[in-house]
Amino acid sequence: MANIEAVGFDMDYTLAQYNEAFDMLAFEGAKDKLIDMGYPEEAIRTFKFDPLQHTRGLVIDKRRGNILKMDRHKYVRRAYHGTRELSRSERKAQYILDAGATPTFVGNDYVNVDSLFQLVDASLFAQLVDVLDEGGPSYAQAFRDVRHAVDLCHQDGVIKDQVAIEPSKYIVPDDNLVPMLTQYRLAGKKVFLLTNSLFDYTNVVMNFLVGKDVNNRDWVDLFDVVVVGAGKPAFLGDGRRDMLRVDAATNMGTLHNFVGKPVSEVGGPAFLQREGKIFQSGTWKELHEMLEVGSGSEVLYVGDHMYGDMIRSKRSLGWRTTLIVPELEPELVLDAQLDLPLRHVVAEKEKECEEAELAVQELRLSLLAQGLDFLESDEREALERAQEESREALKEARDALHRAYHPHWGPLFRSGNQASRFAKQVVDYSCIYTSRASNLLATSPSRTFRPPSDFMPHDDDERPPM
Repeated sequence: MANIEAVGFDMDYTLAQYNEAFDMLAFEGAKDKLIDMGYPEEAIRTFKFDPLQHTRGLVIDKRRGNILKMDRHKYVRRAYHGTRELSRSERKAQYILDAGATPTFVGNDYVNVDSLFQLVDASLFAQLVDVLDEGGPSYAQAFRDVRHAVDLCHQDGVIKDQVAIEPSKYIVPDDNLVPMLTQYRLAGKKVFLLTNSLFDYTNVVMNFLVGKDVNNRDWVDLFDVVVVGAGKPAFLGDGRRDMLRVDAATNMGTLHNFVGKPVSEVGGPAFLQREGKIFQSGTWKELHEMLEVGSGSEVLYVGDHMYGDMIRSKRSLGWRTTLIVPELEPELVLDAQLDLPLRHVVAEKEKECEEAELAVQELRLSLLAQGLDFLESDEREALERAQEESREALKEARDALHRAYHPHWGPLFRSGNQASRFAKQVVDYSCIYTSRASNLLATSPSRTFRPPSDFMPHDDDERPPM
C-alpha cells in the first residue's frame, strides 16, 4: 500500500450494501414490466424472489434456459434448467463436447452473474423458463426482456424514488465507513468515488451513509474527485467519452461544460479549484490527470463487479484491485461451524474410498503376478461392489457439506473438489478481497499485503514457505 497514491471506491454494493427489500423493488417492478410486454400475468404474478435461489459466480446459458456453476476448469458441476436441477447425464450431454472438451462459455449465449444486482435477473429468468417450457418466445428473447425490464426499474424511478423516500429501509448502515475513508486522506493518499449511479441517486445514498440530510454536501469532502454516471466498463477503455462537470447546487445536479475554454489541460489543483470535483462520464485518462498519478499501478480500486470493476481495470489499466464479497462473512462462519462434524465425515469417507480402491488394485496386481485373470476372480465382484458403495457414500457426504453452504449451489469458492470459476477469477483479478469496504479500516494505509505461498499437489502443505 505504500506505493499506492490514490484509492478509489465504487458505491453500489461497495460503499453501500443493500438488503433484500432493495432487491424486491427491482423484482416486483420488473414483474409488472414483463406483464406489460405481454408475458402471461397469471404466471408472472406467482413469481417469488428467494435470495438463496442463486449466487454470484454463476453463468446463465440464455439459449438453453440453463443456469450453471462451474469449477476453475470450466467443467459444469451443477446446472438448473429454469428451477429444475439437471441430472449428471443431462449436464454431460449438453456441456461436454465430442472430443471430451468443455465449451468456452464466451459469446452472446452466456451471461456471467458478476454482481449481486444480477440475482434478480437470474431469479426472474429461471422462473420464466419454467413458464416458457409450455410454449412462448425463445429463452434468449426472454432473458433480453428480463434484462430490459430490470434496467427500466433502475432508470424510471421504480427503485431510486423509493430509496430516496426512505433510504434506511433499503441501505445497510456502516459506522466504520467514514473513518475508513478519512484514514486514507490523512495518510496522504488521494481518495476518489467512481460510480455508474447518477448524481441525484449518489447524493441520496452517500448522505445516508454519512448520516446527513439529502440537502447536505459534506460527503463530497471525503473525496478528492467524484465521478458519477461513469458508464463502466466503457470508462476504463480508450474510446472518446466527453467528461462534464456536475453543479451540485441542486439535489438533481446539473451538467455543464468545463469553465475553462479551451481546456488545454485536465487535472491538477488549479483545474479542480476552477471546475469543482464532481464530474460525469469521461474516461480513466481524465481521472489519472486529476489524481496526478503516473501509472495504473499507483491506483487501488475497490469494487464489487467482477467484470466492470475488477477484470477491466486490472487488465486494461494495471490498477490494483480490491473485490468486495459480502457472501464471505457467512461462509467463514459456516467454515468454523462445520469444521468438526461434516468435514470429518467427508475426510472419513475419502479414506474409506481410497482403501476400497486400493483393495481392488492389490487384488489386480496379485492375480497378475500369479498369471491369473482378474475378471474371472471370485473376489473381484465383492471388492468392486464395496468400492462402488464407498464412492456413493463419499458423494453423499460431500453433497451434505455442499448443501450446508447453499441448498442449490454449495460454497461460493468451491465447486466439487475444485476451486469454483468465481474463485479463480478472484485469485486472478483481485489483489485483495474482503466482505465489506469498511474492513480496510482495520489495516494500515501503508501495509504490505503478501499472498500465501502456492502449492503443487505433491507439496507438503504443512511445511513453511521458502
